[in-house]
Amino acid sequence: MASFHDSWRFVCFFFSIIVHGGSALYHGYVPSPWTLAHATFYGDESASATMGGACGYGNLISNGYGTDTAALSSTIFNDGYACGQCYQIRCVQSPWCYTGYTTVTATNLCPPNWSQDSNDGGWCNPPRTHFDMAKPAFMKIAQWKAGIVPVMYRRVPCNAIRKGGIRFSFQGNGYWLLVYVMNVAGAGDIKQMWVKGTKTGWISMSHNWGASYQAFATLQGQALSFRLTSYTTKQTITAYNVAPANWNLGIIAHCGSALYHGYVPSPWTLAHATFYGDESASATMGGACGYGNLISNGYGTDTAALSSTIFNDGYACGQCYQIRCVQSPWCYAGYTTVTATNLCPPNWSQDSNDGGWCNPPRTHFDMAKPAFMKIAQWKAGIVPVMYRRVPCNAIRKGGIRFAFQGNGYWLLVYVMNVAGAGDIKQMWVKGTKTDWISMSHNWGASYQAFATLQGQALSFRLTSYTTKQTITAYNVAPANWNLGFIWFAQTTSLKAIGVALRKGLNSMDFGDYEDEIYAN
Repeated sequence: MASFHDSWRFVCFFFSIIVHGGSALYHGYVPSPWTLAHATFYGDESASATMGGACGYGNLISNGYGTDTAALSSTIFNDGYACGQCYQIRCVQSPWCYTGYTTVTATNLCPPNWSQDSNDGGWCNPPRTHFDMAKPAFMKIAQWKAGIVPVMYRRVPCNAIRKGGIRFSFQGNGYWLLVYVMNVAGAGDIKQMWVKGTKTGWISMSHNWGASYQAFATLQGQALSFRLTSYTTKQTITAYNVAPANWNLGIIAHCGSALYHGYVPSPWTLAHATFYGDESASATMGGACGYGNLISNGYGTDTAALSSTIFNDGYACGQCYQIRCVQSPWCYAGYTTVTATNLCPPNWSQDSNDGGWCNPPRTHFDMAKPAFMKIAQWKAGIVPVMYRRVPCNAIRKGGIRFAFQGNGYWLLVYVMNVAGAGDIKQMWVKGTKTDWISMSHNWGASYQAFATLQGQALSFRLTSYTTKQTITAYNVAPANWNLGFIWFAQTTSLKAIGVALRKGLNSMDFGDYEDEIYAN
């Protein structure tokens, strides 16, 4: 399939509003009836070919869509109004079928190919209803060798797979604002949109293409609010003060780069690699580092569990490694970059050279299967590799994230999405009524403080395990923070943004909370 992603220059600027998954907007949407169609796939197991796309969602991993996506034929793409819609798809009437279904999000257009017959290669020619799926998604419903299979599909609410609130990405210039709307739950789609500056009334935005809307107005220097109406349900929400008055275009800044700007790659070293789980990488979710859902938290499927020799009691969590297969007929050329998200524990019931691959003192990477398949054929099982530590800047975008657990007297914080060297050695927390409190290392990427901190805005100070550099992020969480939230410290807007993970939240204004991130 010819993807449109090369023609879309995406990712200027990110704001996440605190509207839980769009549920307020689309609470009335129910699944549609099952309907017959066909499905193919494009790209490989990494789903890298699906990034971008006509909807303008950019990096589908970091923006929360993962690899369960599909390009729709123009019959159902509906000039982009289908962008963000969710579909359950199951294979039928084919010996290649697996049982069950998968849920995908519409992120791209599968254009017509009039040079081929509609029943022999021109699968997306109108009036055909067709899904050209990311290969990992297709492999959940059928063997990939099938190429094309009949399917039954139905529209479903997106609530189960859209977490963290609606996101707005800005492009344009001083007189033209182009906004990409992402991560919408419920029906998943947008029909109409308005923007309001602090000095303007509500301005109707026109549909540009895909999931983007535009306003020809001078809005810089004003805090921005948005109003959105669903294409499907016609319901509307208003999100006030999504962007502060000092928002700007074309800014990509990450607090991790300030923390670890001095880190350089290590020498290449010999080790071995295996894989665990299947092509969906579902078995890699969670893990000893405590990162939870690796897709929604920005790690994707390029991850690995480390043997205890290099896991280092969890201090290696978040570190990034380039890995390439060597000295094996199963090898592919090139390397892939993975993040340490889990521990591969010893297995003393097996010999270290025959099954006990993670037994000390072996240095071993048990990779997510999609990552392993980038460097070698999966049938190899185990391959020798060369690896080296590298800065995480290229794959960590959007700022450090802090996830809170605990109780009224104990705060447990998971630190995620750290760029540079990627690791944390020491951490402190400060409430508005306290001095800096040293936090002890709990396990993996989590740190704890035994203190009463609720009702206070929280700041954090972090030191890298590798570079020993320190940053301070002020007012990451406002005084009304609660447990079960993820808080973002972003230098892009000098603003801390909280993303509610629990149902029942509608909106919150964090306009008064700024962070000040710097390298000491």
